[in-house]
Amino acid sequence: MIQSRSSRALAGITSIGFRIAAVGAAMMLSACTMIPLPVEPPATTPPASAAPAARNTETATAAWEVALTPIGQPVVADGVALVYASTTTGVNAHAFSIADGKQLWTQPVHPGYEAPSVPLEPVVSKTASGRSAAIFLQAASVPAGLDSDVSWWTAPVAFDLSTGKELYRGRPELVSTRPFACDGLLDLCFIAFDENTQSVEHWVDIESGEESGGADINPLTGVFQPVGKELYSVVTDGVEELAHVAYGEVLWEVEIEKVFGKGASTDFGRHFIYSEKLDLYIGSVGINPTDFSPDKFAEQTFSMNLRDTTKTVGFRASSGRVLWTADGTQVQCAETIGTVGTKLEDGDAFPVRCEYTEGFIEFPAGKYRSAQTKLVGYDPLTGEVAWEMKPVESRTWDSYGLLPSVGRGDQVIAGTFWSANLLDTRTGKYRGTTFEDVFVCLEATTYVMPPDGPYTDSPGSGSYTAFPCTKGGTAVPALTYGALTDVSTPDQDTAVISLEGKVAGYKLLKDFV
Repeated sequence: MIQSRSSRALAGITSIGFRIAAVGAAMMLSACTMIPLPVEPPATTPPASAAPAARNTETATAAWEVALTPIGQPVVADGVALVYASTTTGVNAHAFSIADGKQLWTQPVHPGYEAPSVPLEPVVSKTASGRSAAIFLQAASVPAGLDSDVSWWTAPVAFDLSTGKELYRGRPELVSTRPFACDGLLDLCFIAFDENTQSVEHWVDIESGEESGGADINPLTGVFQPVGKELYSVVTDGVEELAHVAYGEVLWEVEIEKVFGKGASTDFGRHFIYSEKLDLYIGSVGINPTDFSPDKFAEQTFSMNLRDTTKTVGFRASSGRVLWTADGTQVQCAETIGTVGTKLEDGDAFPVRCEYTEGFIEFPAGKYRSAQTKLVGYDPLTGEVAWEMKPVESRTWDSYGLLPSVGRGDQVIAGTFWSANLLDTRTGKYRGTTFEDVFVCLEATTYVMPPDGPYTDSPGSGSYTAFPCTKGGTAVPALTYGALTDVSTPDQDTAVISLEGKVAGYKLLKDFV
């Protein structure tokens, strides 16, 4: 019985491993990173919009810096900044005092089975008494008496954010989804495989160690994982569905192909945005428009129309009812762009999506031919175009046309690394800024996978480190106080930010706190 459990678990892990590996073969499908925008401002470039409120251009000096190799931005709470950093063998969590940058504690972190596809980022939750806790996975041994050839057994853990004291350590599990705050609020939840290789969501009371699981916590069956706020991908008998689960209740389930079309799968890339104000999900999913699986692409000679590889859909969060669709588009290109300044929340700016207007991917080489893309601002409730940029050449899958940057969503740095400009997303016009204005651009990171795992040829997916940049995306030597107002990790009048090779704390000016 023990051996059969091991073999079934391995079969499940192998299946999920194939699903993740398929992403590598199908990255050209997913519109994850292939959305270049204007190569250069055309002759018909719209005039600059009214200048935004003046940004402070005074150079900011760090109050403290710590040499580190961060793989993403910190999470801050209770005067502590939690950041993940890579080492020669993996990833460690580091907790720093926001007041002076003193390291409070450090612990190793295991990325788990999501490593190749889901960015590894810090998570801080609350206990029932209001104490902040860092929650993550650590490597664990195969349970005693279990003859298992499955690698990467892990244990969910919780540490006091301020002191580093261990608050909870779970038993070894085949964890499929890393720990997250239950209901987005408190304690520790995670998803693991049971003895039948089905997904089970667990809820742990961090203070008591009491654990609950199964239908009382999440009544979904099959193999499932979260893909957005209260939104899950569920695979049963090879059919994928989307399900909205809130407070232990399934509000609705629908086959993903009925929403996004034949061949759609979250395995090919996905990004979902949730607006509580509008009762709305907006999501894009990759599509395989062929009759063969992505692991066979390298064995075929064919062309794939880029417009057939992705679709964006707006649908009601409460019912799943589709409101609008936009073929050939995706929103994953804007995953680093905030939404506070957009119509999705309390702002007046339009959210943005990226659209292929023409072009193909040639297999087995995976090269682009005659590809054109454009940036579009759209009404989130109707999907209708509010403004759009002129289509430009898209040369390779990994060239970004919407440069990753930090902000509220009312401005983006549109273009490529050879030509970009600051765009006002309220109007679709370039903003009247100068090169003295500094912004916060982002650069993707990776890390070394733990040994003896299933993904020997892939790096782990980190998040982003930051660098100061001009409105054109060009790196500059230092941040300004104006740029620091875009940073979303301030605490105790200090902005904490991960830069290349370091984590730094900057005291904010009183007028900008």
